[in-house]
Amino acid sequence: MLLAIRERVMGIVGWIVLAILFVAFAFFGLNSYLSSNVVNYAAAVNDTEITPAQHQRTYQQLRSRMRELLGDSFDPATINEEALKASALKQLINEELILQAADSTGLASSDQLVAAQIGAIDAFRENGTFSKARYERILGQQGMGPREFEWRLARELLANQYKAGISQTAAATREELASAYRLEGQQRRFQYLLLPQTGFAEQVTVSDAELEEYYSAHSAEFMTPERVRLQYLELDATQLVTDTEVDEAALQALYDEQAERFVTPEERHARHILIQLPPDADAATAGDALARAEAIVTRLDGGEAFEALAQELSEDPGSAASGGDLGFFGRGMMTPEFETAVFELEPGERSGPVKSAFGYHIIELLEIRDETATPLAEVRDTLVDQLLGEARSEAFYEQYELLSTLTFEQPDTLQGAADELGLQIRETDWIDRNGGAGIGVHAAVIEAAFSEDVLESGNNSPAMEVATDHAVVIRLLEHQQAASQPLESVMDTVREQVHADKSRALASEQGGQLLASLQTGSTTLDAIATEREIELQQTGLIARNAQQPAADLVRRAFTLPVPETGQQVYDGFITAAGDYALLALEEVQDGDFEALPEGADKQAWKGLNRVQGAAELAAVLAALEAQATIRFPEQSEDQ
Repeated sequence: MLLAIRERVMGIVGWIVLAILFVAFAFFGLNSYLSSNVVNYAAAVNDTEITPAQHQRTYQQLRSRMRELLGDSFDPATINEEALKASALKQLINEELILQAADSTGLASSDQLVAAQIGAIDAFRENGTFSKARYERILGQQGMGPREFEWRLARELLANQYKAGISQTAAATREELASAYRLEGQQRRFQYLLLPQTGFAEQVTVSDAELEEYYSAHSAEFMTPERVRLQYLELDATQLVTDTEVDEAALQALYDEQAERFVTPEERHARHILIQLPPDADAATAGDALARAEAIVTRLDGGEAFEALAQELSEDPGSAASGGDLGFFGRGMMTPEFETAVFELEPGERSGPVKSAFGYHIIELLEIRDETATPLAEVRDTLVDQLLGEARSEAFYEQYELLSTLTFEQPDTLQGAADELGLQIRETDWIDRNGGAGIGVHAAVIEAAFSEDVLESGNNSPAMEVATDHAVVIRLLEHQQAASQPLESVMDTVREQVHADKSRALASEQGGQLLASLQTGSTTLDAIATEREIELQQTGLIARNAQQPAADLVRRAFTLPVPETGQQVYDGFITAAGDYALLALEEVQDGDFEALPEGADKQAWKGLNRVQGAAELAAVLAALEAQATIRFPEQSEDQ
């Protein structure tokens, strides 16, 4: 619900600022539209196009995130690039569907809310105060300017308002909770044997003919990608030398012009108790919710503590544990009905039931923080940074225009522009269509590098602003076509893969034979263990989140049907480690909801509500997708 958004938003904002990962909304330059040989969109959702630049950026972000998560284990050769690109596009489509649905409902993210979230981000603060210079510098390091970031954040907040309105109104019954807990809290006991991968590997030999056959069948896996090395000129406003003197009259004029920026509006500190009410509730359900809210008011009137009742009865998961405390907030940060009510109260006063899109609220105003203006002296450094930044930006755009003109008029060299502007011609390392180091991280640079004009005609690229006040022009230095690596150079890799494939095939064959013998009763796990001198492992009753034994063994055991009394259910599979596992499921005990300790049932209820909320959101997304017109480039416009 909206009243819990503030806590969630901070995580969202930090995620955007620190990683710029899994963000669906990206601005992009005109360069992608100016190339006649490129499709102008990756997908279209109704009348909104998702551009190749957006798709490329999101794909790169997912890939970078994967690299970050895997660390030294990251191996580009194991990444299914097509699947990753499809995932990135699906993410963009889903988020566009959400945004369009949110727009249609009239939801909006106020400028005040956006400003409040930005101002509260520690990364943008110096000495406890928001620093515009630091803000712009950090964003520049992430390849974006304030306007883009604020637009992204507003859209992200809007999408989350819509999603919260769906996912946070899910409510499970006690019967549903008990049924879910019987399954979720289930415990299982089983025996298992691990037939080691080494035993199968020792039985396998690989011939030269098999190596050649595998190489021929998988030649695409051993291609070196098409790649380029580039020359480039880089123009960066932070490196420009400008007048460091600031006119005091100009400083005062800027302060007066932006006076509202330095005013902290009135804020109110309140707490509430929420009785949830789904938007589509019938009259009987609505009446019951109102009656429950009025009963709470009666108890408060009788002298019971607000904080205690909030902890006991409030259905706002974001504030109930803290006695309904919402902290300080200003106008535009809560739902309209809630805001109207709270700004009519005086400290110590309490409202009756107030209905919003999320249910009935009982609100108590605790404190008012009056509007305050920060004096010029306290924000002087911030304004000085702004004026100097504007001077650098002005100088940057003057040089940017000159850079664009010179590199266009002399398309076969960067030297003239370098001499005129005092810039150094630099060179990149190899960059392929997935990017590279340095300027190779920018989608616009990758797109330009492999464009017909640069790659085939040998011209300079247009000047590209890859970040705020940061531009580059590139030209081709060296080009290598994609090519097959000869078998000799990848022989070890091919041999390892063929050997592994044959080992797994042998494990599947021999393990499958043993499994069949177990299922027919012609042998037992004990007999197999004795014959192969392998220790038979026995678990106690374990939960589905047990840390021991290995996770794939536990997951497999929890997929098997419940055995009849006194019987065992057998299974076999190749583990992640390459061993062949034989399982014998012996006992299943359902979770006992009634045995949960006091308070744990409420946590379980909240957890199930979250699961149901996620399911409802997924269902809404599926419905939105079914109703939408989604086009891809290979489809003709009249389809």
